[in-house]
Amino acid sequence: MAQSATSGKKRGGDGSTLSTVLEKKSERIPYEVIEEERMPGSRIRFKLKLTEEAIKDRLEETMTEYTKAVRLPGFRPGKAPKNLVRRSYETPAREDTVKRLTPRLAEIYAEDKGLDALTDAHLLDWKSTREDGTTVEIALEVRPEITLTEETLQGLRVKAHKVNVDDAYVEKELESLRLRNATYEPTEDGYQPHDGLLFTCTVSTPDGIEIPSRSVKEYYSTKVEEELPEEVAAAVVGKKKDEQLVMDIEEPSEMDPSAKETVHYELEVHEVKRRVLPELDDEFAQDVNEKYKTLDELREDVRKQASQREKDRQRSEALNLIFEELRKRLDFDLPRAMVEDTRNRSLMETEQRLNQMGMSLDSLGQNFVGQIAQNMHERAKVSVKNSLIMKKLQDFFAVDVSEEDVQAELAKLGEIAGRKPLAIRAEIEKEKRWEGFLDHLRVRKTSDALLEKADVDYKEVTREEMDQIEKEREAERAQAEAKAAAEAEQEAPEGAGESGPEDAPALEGDGEEPKP
Repeated sequence: MAQSATSGKKRGGDGSTLSTVLEKKSERIPYEVIEEERMPGSRIRFKLKLTEEAIKDRLEETMTEYTKAVRLPGFRPGKAPKNLVRRSYETPAREDTVKRLTPRLAEIYAEDKGLDALTDAHLLDWKSTREDGTTVEIALEVRPEITLTEETLQGLRVKAHKVNVDDAYVEKELESLRLRNATYEPTEDGYQPHDGLLFTCTVSTPDGIEIPSRSVKEYYSTKVEEELPEEVAAAVVGKKKDEQLVMDIEEPSEMDPSAKETVHYELEVHEVKRRVLPELDDEFAQDVNEKYKTLDELREDVRKQASQREKDRQRSEALNLIFEELRKRLDFDLPRAMVEDTRNRSLMETEQRLNQMGMSLDSLGQNFVGQIAQNMHERAKVSVKNSLIMKKLQDFFAVDVSEEDVQAELAKLGEIAGRKPLAIRAEIEKEKRWEGFLDHLRVRKTSDALLEKADVDYKEVTREEMDQIEKEREAERAQAEAKAAAEAEQEAPEGAGESGPEDAPALEGDGEEPKP
């Protein structure tokens, strides 16, 4: 019976311990606010005062742990009286207690102030004595306060573009499809633009030092005009198997992109493959997909898909222009951790793409990588601001995703994939993407409401004109990013890039915003 009672006590003890843990996680700790201030980067710093009574129980728990662990002369481990342990270890025990209390204190403070914390609390300073009680100074990164009203959205007018998907547009799409289905056959003739080329290219400095990150060995490409410098690609034309090309060209310096430097190219042709385009006929349509019996069926489907893509492009362009205007109208601090995390994820994705090509960021040179990181930082700021504005718009429009919305989207996805909606749902839930799926629907409904609110003027342009407009926008964006990066570098204080006590940990942003 005694053994049974002991076992029962253990089970009760375990349950009691769990309850105690849960109680502590939701425990209300009384405090007094001594100081609080908003800081750049959507951070808040606050100093709290706690009485000795408020931390007494937690401090006693810590002292009990110390008593079990420390060794004092004349006593076996864990057997020293607690009062003796307290004399020697009260200060470190108070420090441990304060550190353990900090997350809960920050949580209570954020709840009381109606703040949405984006990072873990950072303990800046503390002081704890029996006589004066305990003071803690904490920094917390929070979601910025954004004031978005009906007035904010008034007079929201943007000018976008509309491309007519006419017969000429469809024929160009078919020609692109034809190019993608080209075959390449070995030839003894010289290389011509858009042929396949197997070559080795060694790139070096004028004094003969090879640049490994830009050199390739026995590399096959069907996009020579895109992958080699314009002067080198032009000089390759007419070259036959086993022929070589040696030339120097002027390129932007890695150290200073505004300056020029001489780069030496040595290229050897191993094989030339002539591009052969398929005939545009019924047989070609069947080769593209067996569901097409005739070229006319393929042409009609190409028109349908092109029309949908153009519709999506118009929507995306309009939303990007609207968000560009909203970013000007809404001025608020961006959470530094969200910006840094977005930038770091972009760098990681770039690193992964380079790794697939046998390269790495380190191989590109420190200055060049620094420039890439700074440009990504500017893009991250835009992305994070879009994300926070979208979240605010969802609240403003009171967007809610209904079961009807869910079923309609599942049916749409099922039609595209040729599967039942239930199967699509099961797959999304299995891969733990359901919340992301719902968030996608919320973003789309919010975007719909925003487009209805705005006045979008569509100007009809040709496909070629639209391509040119997008190129000019990309150039303007790159120029603006470079300017912002240069200004940020000039304004940054010495050591700003180093980690310090105020550096916040990275975290994930939320929202699927229009990508500029």
